[in-house]
Amino acid sequence: MKKRNLYIISFILLILVFILASCTSKQTIEHDYSDAEYYTCPMHPTVVQDDEGDCPICGMDLVLEKGGKKENKKTTGSIIIDPTVVQNMGVRVKHISYRDISHTIRTIGKVEIADDRSYSVNLRFSGWIEKIFADKIGQKIEKGAKLFEIYSPQLIAAQEEYLLAVNSYGKTSKIAEATEKRLLLWNIPKRHLEKILSEKNAQQNVILTSPFSGNILHKNIKEGSRVNVGTDLYHIANLDKIWIIADLYEFDAASVKTGQQVTVEFTNLQGKIQKGTISFIYPTLNTKTRTQKIRIELKNPGLTMKPGMFATVRIEVDKLHDVLTVPTEAIINSGERKIVFLSRGNGKFESKEVVTGLTDDANYYTEVISGLRENEIVVVSGQFLLDSESQLQEAVQKLLDVKFRSESNIESTDNHDHSEDTYFTCPMHPTIVQEEAGECPICGMDLVEKEK
Repeated sequence: MKKRNLYIISFILLILVFILASCTSKQTIEHDYSDAEYYTCPMHPTVVQDDEGDCPICGMDLVLEKGGKKENKKTTGSIIIDPTVVQNMGVRVKHISYRDISHTIRTIGKVEIADDRSYSVNLRFSGWIEKIFADKIGQKIEKGAKLFEIYSPQLIAAQEEYLLAVNSYGKTSKIAEATEKRLLLWNIPKRHLEKILSEKNAQQNVILTSPFSGNILHKNIKEGSRVNVGTDLYHIANLDKIWIIADLYEFDAASVKTGQQVTVEFTNLQGKIQKGTISFIYPTLNTKTRTQKIRIELKNPGLTMKPGMFATVRIEVDKLHDVLTVPTEAIINSGERKIVFLSRGNGKFESKEVVTGLTDDANYYTEVISGLRENEIVVVSGQFLLDSESQLQEAVQKLLDVKFRSESNIESTDNHDHSEDTYFTCPMHPTIVQEEAGECPICGMDLVEKEK
C-alpha cells in the first residue's frame, strides 16, 4: 500500500514539473544506438524512442535520426526554452555596459558638546555664597563676566598675608611673590589684588569671574549656601563649534579615513546640508553593536545645532570611473558564489559564474571584476525560474547517466543493447530503456514491456 502511494505522489510531482518547466536542459548525453534508427525531439534530446510520435513534453513531432556512435554534446549550464514559455515566465534582459558608480555610507550621528570647549567652574577654597550674578541655565556668558560673590575666612587670611608681605618686604620680594601666586592659583582676579594694595586692606567678600566664554549648561550654587573646596559650581560649554558622533558598521569602517569630507543633514533643518570633515576615528569597536565611532567637527553659527539632536551622515568612500557593470537584480547569490544567466538568442540561456565588486548607492548596478564581457545580454527577471529548471534537469541527467552507462564499456555511454525482441520502458519517461522489468528511476512507476 505504501509503495502504491509513493507511485501516486511521484506521478503528481512529475506532472507539476512538466507544467512549470515546459522545457528541458540541453545538458543531455545523447545515447548510442549502434546502427539502429530512432526518433527524438529537436527541443528535448532526452526523448528517444523507436517509433514515430509526439514529444511527451512539448508535443512536437519526433524526427528520425540515423544510428551510429555520437559524441557527447554536453553543454554545461545551458538550457533551451520555447519563446512562448519565455514570454509567460516574464523574462526580461539588459545589456552589460561600462559606467561610473560610487558608494556612499549612510549612518546616523548625534550632536554632542566638544570636549575641548566644555569647562567646569569650582572652588579651590571653602566659603559661603553671598550673591549670585549668573543664575540662569542656558545663559550666555563671556570670559571675565561676574559669576558670584563669596565670603571665605581662608581667603581673608591669605589676603592679609599678601598685604603683610608686600608692606614688610616689598612687592618684588620672594615672599610677596609667593603669597601673590597662591591667590592667583585660587583664581582670584589680578584686579582684586591691586585693590587690596590700593586700599591697604583685605577684602571681606571676593567676586569670582568666569574663566571661559559659553553657555551655562549646569548650575549647582545657591545664595547663602556653604560650598566646599573642589565643588563644581558651573558647567559652561562653548557651542560655536560642536561634534557629531556617528557609528559605522564593522564592514564599512575600513573604508573611512581621517580628513574625509562628509555631508550632514538635520531633522529640523530639512534641505539644509552641512559639510564637515572626519576629525577622529575611535580606536575601539563596540562588541555588542559591532560598530565603530567616528567624530565630525562642525561650526555652529547661530547655535542652530543643539546637543542631543540627531543627524543623517553621508560619507562618499568609493567612486569608480568607466567600469564594467551588471544590473544588481540579475545576480543570483548562493552564498558561496554568484551566478547570472546570459541570453544567447533563440530561447537559449547560459549560466555564468561572476566575481563582483562595488555596488552603487541605489543598488541598481554592481561592478563586474571577471566572468562577463561588454554588450553581453543578461537576464534580470525570471532568472530564478531558469536556475530552478537548470538544477532540475541536471538532477534528471545524473539519473539517466547512471541508468544508461554500460558496465562493459565506460567510454561508450548510454549504449543500449536491442538484440532481443522486446525491451522495458516507462510510459511517462520513454528515455528509460532496459532489458529487464523494474521501476522507473525518476517517477517509480513499473516499466512496461514493448516490442522493438
